[in-house]
Amino acid sequence: MSGSISLDDILGGRDESVYDLATHAPGPAGELPLAGDFLASAPSGELFGMIQDVGMGWEPSRVDADAFLLLSHQGGIRGSDGRPIALGYHSGHYELGLLMEAAAREFAALGCMPFAACCTDPCDGRTQGTPGMMDSLPYRNDAASVFRRLIRSLPGRKGVLGVATCDKSLPAMMMALASMHDLPVAIVPGGVTLPPTEGEDLGTVQSIGARFARGEVSLDYARQMACRACAGAGGGCQFLGTAATSQVVAEALGLTLPHAALAPSGQTIWLEMRIRPLRNGAHNSAAESWLDACRGPI
Repeated sequence: MSGSISLDDILGGRDESVYDLATHAPGPAGELPLAGDFLASAPSGELFGMIQDVGMGWEPSRVDADAFLLLSHQGGIRGSDGRPIALGYHSGHYELGLLMEAAAREFAALGCMPFAACCTDPCDGRTQGTPGMMDSLPYRNDAASVFRRLIRSLPGRKGVLGVATCDKSLPAMMMALASMHDLPVAIVPGGVTLPPTEGEDLGTVQSIGARFARGEVSLDYARQMACRACAGAGGGCQFLGTAATSQVVAEALGLTLPHAALAPSGQTIWLEMRIRPLRNGAHNSAAESWLDACRGPI
């Protein structure tokens, strides 16, 4: 960091308009659709949840719609133009917010009330050769526990849709959803990142440092290949490693649409494949439970 920061930079204020603030507001207009027996006997938390829901902007007349939870391992901060405001640990969770938004809009179109929660995962590719590698495997069990706690922390949820990509978060998501025996669940794989038109894929390029050290490649070659290997902002690795294998396992378990993991992240087919488990019961056994749950009580 260049330059110095003065105390006035931290504590001072040059824009007096920041002190023109509101301490109260009228609150959302309308009224909650509360039945008398519900108000008298329901857990106070259910009423408090409704109060917060309309406070966040949900339509008061729809606040008693069936709640569905979307879980993911989204990370980083993606700008509206697709460029990073803050980087994630890996590309596989950087664009998941787009999938979550598409699924949430589909839930709303079905007359449901979507909720979303995240538990960001690490990347063992990023931590290779560092002490951070020791956190990769334990993350799976820790995250599965967190995901389960997030599910239980939404009382009245009618089902859970898990959006996950890589070999840490996807096994964690599968373990969490598999333990929800009384809920309809489905998994949405995060797709793949694009390989370069010319160059090395993400599996091959990881050995480029060792190959340079052995004199097998030039420094210029290493610089170019390392720069272009990840040709997409989102999605899992392009090779059938542990990340892609986890997505295939999700398909084998019937938790997601066949071949959904092959959809390139960020493209139209990627978004379309993600909302079909909610819409089309003919292509996935789990989707029938989803549609039944969306139509009425389980």
